[in-house]
Amino acid sequence: MNVHIKPLFVKDYIFLSLAERKKVFLGIECATLFVFLPILMYIYRHDIAFKLIPLLVIASVLCCAYLLKNNELVLHKLLYSNRVHDHLKQIIVSFLPIALLMTIFTYFFVNNRFFVFPIAKPGACWMFILIYPILSALPQEIIFKSFFFHRYRSLFPTDKAIIIFNGLCFGLAHLWYANMIAPVISAFGGMLLAYRYLKTNSLLMVSIEHSIWGIFIYCIGLGWYFYSGSIQ
Repeated sequence: MNVHIKPLFVKDYIFLSLAERKKVFLGIECATLFVFLPILMYIYRHDIAFKLIPLLVIASVLCCAYLLKNNELVLHKLLYSNRVHDHLKQIIVSFLPIALLMTIFTYFFVNNRFFVFPIAKPGACWMFILIYPILSALPQEIIFKSFFFHRYRSLFPTDKAIIIFNGLCFGLAHLWYANMIAPVISAFGGMLLAYRYLKTNSLLMVSIEHSIWGIFIYCIGLGWYFYSGSIQ
């Protein structure tokens, strides 16, 4: 007996409501920007290796333009957060034990880079500390938190689902460094930052936490794995 199976997903799509169709296209858009685009960046990583910061800033400006158009990016959301003291305390409490474990890991397994950056190049290290929050952490959080959560939150049934997916996308975005340390650390870090953003609803708080982690990682020696010059 021959059984002819029709592509039901096509038939189902035809009968979707306008709102449901928009949701399908929104999902495709999300996958294109946060899954397929990072894979494309990995493929062409040698061509764009030292152009990351300008590209990052341009992308964050475009996201800001979208958020402004939708009345989501206003000054108080950028610079203000309720319960700043409590949030900072929670950030420090979560930072200290993980930072200790990462320091131990770096000492034993990446000993040749352990605190090399601040010791060998203190001037460059201080410059990095000053510019990283503005040119790297903040643009990344505009894209991966303010824009992502405003644009795609409706696609996810629970907070846990969007935290995990956002973290995995953040890890995937670091795949282009062509090593395993950068995307793995970034995936778990992305989940932590996504959790913080949902809890605080503050771009300021999540950018501060991102800056703390980024500066720490570079100082202890793992920053090499997040450096364009390390791309193979």
